[in-house]
Amino acid sequence: MNEIIEKVKRGLKGIEIGYFDTGQSFEEAAYYNYFSDPDKETRRYAIAVFTVYLGNWYSLCSFPFINAKSDLEEFVKAFIENHQQIEKDFPIMHEYIISFLIKIKEENSEKYTYSTFEIANELHELLEREVLIPKQSYVNKRTPIKYFLREIRVNPFFKTDFLEE
Repeated sequence: MNEIIEKVKRGLKGIEIGYFDTGQSFEEAAYYNYFSDPDKETRRYAIAVFTVYLGNWYSLCSFPFINAKSDLEEFVKAFIENHQQIEKDFPIMHEYIISFLIKIKEENSEKYTYSTFEIANELHELLEREVLIPKQSYVNKRTPIKYFLREIRVNPFFKTDFLEE
């Protein structure tokens, strides 16, 4: 199996119990370089890392983008470049990423100094214009976590997270 997929699967352990409040930790890799990978499963797991990092950041359990070499800008660039394909292939992660980005910016920037966006102005404006403003309504979607777990291929732990098929 693919090394990126294996790294991400190891990092996802426990998310089915603590959701975004458990502070998932992923082995170091340039996951954003795989947002456009020809293999859909590699893309799925690479994008899952960004989704989980943002979820952890929003829930304030960890701040994966706090240090200078955090790669936030690289993740954002890759997301902007690939957001239409991500929306098509992984609609739940797409929704979650956009919702977390909007909520972090709106809610946390005033409350917590470690929760502000530290990205170049031009990149921030591009993110707003290309993705966040057109998809502002995603903040109100609130798709249940069980659909996210299915999309990242993690088996649920709680009875309420199982899908009735």
